[in-house]
Amino acid sequence: MTDARKNRNQNHPQRTRTALRMPRLLSLVAATTMAVSLVVATTPASATTAVARPFHASASGTVTPTSATTLTLDGSGIGIHLGLLDDYSGQVTVTSIDQSGVITDVLIETFTAANGDSLTIRCDQVIAIGNDGLFHGTDTWTVIGGTGRFQNASGSGTGTTVVDNLETFTKVLTGTISY
Repeated sequence: MTDARKNRNQNHPQRTRTALRMPRLLSLVAATTMAVSLVVATTPASATTAVARPFHASASGTVTPTSATTLTLDGSGIGIHLGLLDDYSGQVTVTSIDQSGVITDVLIETFTAANGDSLTIRCDQVIAIGNDGLFHGTDTWTVIGGTGRFQNASGSGTGTTVVDNLETFTKVLTGTISY
């Protein structure tokens, strides 16, 4: 520092304090800017607002009785927002059968997309034997879980299921999901 500058700073003590504080102030501003940038960069996509979307899916495959009151479904299909399904699986638990043969059950279904993202729903279903000898189910469903882009998904809708001789099934779902 030159003698003229030293003399100026000695005559103005406020300038000296300000000059000493400036590097600290700049460091604080830089640290704050970096912290805000880090928070923005590491905020997960799931923290964004979910968007409600129409949902439609269909699946078909085989039925396997596993006990007197449970069945598994295994198949393939396609769904809006899922694409071709890498896997479809369902677990059916019969909760009641009334005197006329109408069956009430709970069906937990998982739709797995080709990239591994999955959507799991719970269907509360009522099934009756039709004039054609097939089991016809109608249900209301609710999203109960998911992975990947469906990790925090929600949604609901209705569906139909047709089961032929407890060997094969066809399932169609319509509703809305948010993710």
